[in-house]
Amino acid sequence: MIILGIDPGTAMTGVGVIKCTKKEVKNLYFNSIKTKNDRDSADRLNFIHQEVLNIFKEYKPQALAIESLFFNSNAKSASAVSQAIGVVKLAGAKNKVKVFEYPPLKIKMKITGKGRAEKKEVQSGVRKFLHLRKIPRPTHAADALAVAICHWLEKNK
Repeated sequence: MIILGIDPGTAMTGVGVIKCTKKEVKNLYFNSIKTKNDRDSADRLNFIHQEVLNIFKEYKPQALAIESLFFNSNAKSASAVSQAIGVVKLAGAKNKVKVFEYPPLKIKMKITGKGRAEKKEVQSGVRKFLHLRKIPRPTHAADALAVAICHWLEKNK
C-alpha cells in the first residue's frame, strides 16, 4: 500500500509518501509545497491543489492521511489551514482515494509513544522508523511522513 501523508498549511504544506508491505515501510518521497506570500489565497490554494494532484499522478497512493486542524487562539491561521485541508481532500476525491484525518496528539503518540512529544522527538522517530540516515527536512515534510506512518500503524494494529 502506498500512503500519502500531508501536513497542511497555506505557506508550506508538507508531503510524504511511503510504501508499506507486510515486511517493511519504505520512504518513497518527501518534500514541501511552498507558496509565495505575495499571491492571493486563491492562487496559493490552487498551487497546493495542483502540486498534490501531481503527487497523486506520480506515486498513485491508495490512502491519503492528513493532520487534522489543531485550533489554537489564531482563528485566521486556522481558517487558512482548513482551506488547505479542503483542496488536499479535493485532490483525494478526484483520485477516488479515501481520506483519513489524524489529530496531532494521536500522530505524536503513534510515532513516539507520547502525545505531547516535542517536534524533534517526532522527527527522530520518523527517521528511525523509516531507517533514514538523517532527519527529513524541511520539518513540514517530516511531519507529513509522520502522518503517513500514523495511518499505517493505525490500520495495522
